[in-house]
Amino acid sequence: MKRQLPFFSALAILLVFGTTSSAQVKFGVKAGLNLANISADNELLGGTSPKMLPSFHAGFLAEFGISENLGVGAGLQISGKGFKVSESDGGDKYEVTSRPLYLQVPVSLNYTNNGFFAGVGPYIGFGIGGKNKESLNGDSAKTDINFGDGSGSSDDTYAPLDYGIGLELGYLISGNIRLSASYNFGLANALPKEYREDEFGKYKINHKVIGISATYLFGAQ
Repeated sequence: MKRQLPFFSALAILLVFGTTSSAQVKFGVKAGLNLANISADNELLGGTSPKMLPSFHAGFLAEFGISENLGVGAGLQISGKGFKVSESDGGDKYEVTSRPLYLQVPVSLNYTNNGFFAGVGPYIGFGIGGKNKESLNGDSAKTDINFGDGSGSSDDTYAPLDYGIGLELGYLISGNIRLSASYNFGLANALPKEYREDEFGKYKINHKVIGISATYLFGAQ
């Protein structure tokens, strides 16, 4: 847990700084498309390359101006991540789709100028649910995704926490609506702790998400 403390500290500092400043404060709602994938050791996927999986994100945000062009932002979002792999062997087709959901808290340093927007900063995500789906020749079955360290249950699919760095670029197309594109790269090993190492080696999975968003801003103009 110590590795996550800097993210909580950054969030608290930025929120306190923003709320005590005399600069503009804007609140907003944000939603859009996620194009999710993972980077993973080949051994974990049997040498099969993971494919991008469409999902979604939605939530709230607050942005605090600290100068004419600079500000800080923080948000609370539901974000879908995951991946898909498929393989054919003879006449059989096997496919696995994993769709974990996270409650994500991003914090960013923002730059705005003439409608242009750029933001960069850390995020931390808490696993809250999702589904895995396995298909063989069109017959499929779904199972719930569990988050844990793998020590108490062999059903744990992912570690409880995900964290990383996010980058976002956008443009304010009207006084209140901003369109943007983002990239979140996970730095946390998404595998449960018990599954990260065995007698054959060490294993790691990182989430990667491309986002396309629409944000409606309200508050101070």
